[in-house]
Amino acid sequence: MNIKIIPLFFAGLCVFALCMCAGCVSTPDAGDGTITITDSAGRDVVLPDNITTVGTYGSASTRFITYLDAVDMLVGVSSNDKTVDVDTEGRPYMLAHPEIADVALIGTSDSFDPELALTIKPDVIFLTTEDAAAANEAYDKAGIPIVCFYPYDPVTQFDKFSESILMMGKVLGKEDRANEVIEYFASMKTDLITRTPDISLDEKPVVYIGGIGNRGPHGLQSTKPDFIGFTLLSANQKAADIASSDAATIAKEKILEWNPDILFIDLDTSGAADGGALIELKNDPSYQELAAVKTGEIYAIPPDTRSWTNYGTSFANAYFVGTVLYPEQFKDIDSQKKADEIYTFLVGEPIFAQLYKNTGSLAYQKVDLSTI
Repeated sequence: MNIKIIPLFFAGLCVFALCMCAGCVSTPDAGDGTITITDSAGRDVVLPDNITTVGTYGSASTRFITYLDAVDMLVGVSSNDKTVDVDTEGRPYMLAHPEIADVALIGTSDSFDPELALTIKPDVIFLTTEDAAAANEAYDKAGIPIVCFYPYDPVTQFDKFSESILMMGKVLGKEDRANEVIEYFASMKTDLITRTPDISLDEKPVVYIGGIGNRGPHGLQSTKPDFIGFTLLSANQKAADIASSDAATIAKEKILEWNPDILFIDLDTSGAADGGALIELKNDPSYQELAAVKTGEIYAIPPDTRSWTNYGTSFANAYFVGTVLYPEQFKDIDSQKKADEIYTFLVGEPIFAQLYKNTGSLAYQKVDLSTI
């Protein structure tokens, strides 16, 4: 087998190019105590140049606050981040920083509340949206600078992903950390792609991932066509041929038609009303005819998506998928240790053991349906 050769300095070049164009997201300190940034909605926002307190509306913004090591600046969050149960939590940033749940509330899961925001008056609020009109309305009501932040996909939209992080880093005075985070994701991308053997799709096993969370837990039919672990490893997944969204529901008949050789199950599914994907595979006679079920090629991963995508988990999952699909190329990878390496860098704590326990002690291993 030939291995795809991608220069290891590619990641560094990507980061260098983005740093060179940093002016596209901000302007230098004007000398009057302010800076001007361009947010994810294309709005020019004037901000103090010495931000010390920040609010977030939307879990994605909070997640990236932790990536930038700025939790100590956080004084307000939406209701999604106001609850944490360390025995069931599936969001790495909340496991690493349960104290986030103790900060003030500035909105429900449905709407930003300007009156609540005014009780704490953070220097800036990050709104998880690309909707300029919504941000302008929030500013008109609260009078607090509002910055739109959107968590673009680090694989399919790497430039936008990087610009968003650089913009947030500029606002928070965390430019160096922002560049470190971008470089870290770029290096993981390069590593995963470089390890992937250059063989035709027809020679690869058919794979499918089910149980992906999408505004709550779902069963086997819930999938993710742009699942990072399949995209970067050039896996033979059929869902990408009929859907291109972040989340999709696949007809049961299609899954049976594809007859995957290997199944990956997102453990967010365990909270589904009917018990989730593993219970379906165990009890549904039609699913028991799938090749992967007959051969026992069923593997579990921690939640890829819970309150938006857990990008650290997405990349940890990709390394695990690599150990299953290409064991020779990934023989040096211990999936649990790799996950903790990623979590430690991004959220500051090696939380895999707790995440493993919280999701049924099944992650990163083959699943025996008879024990479910």
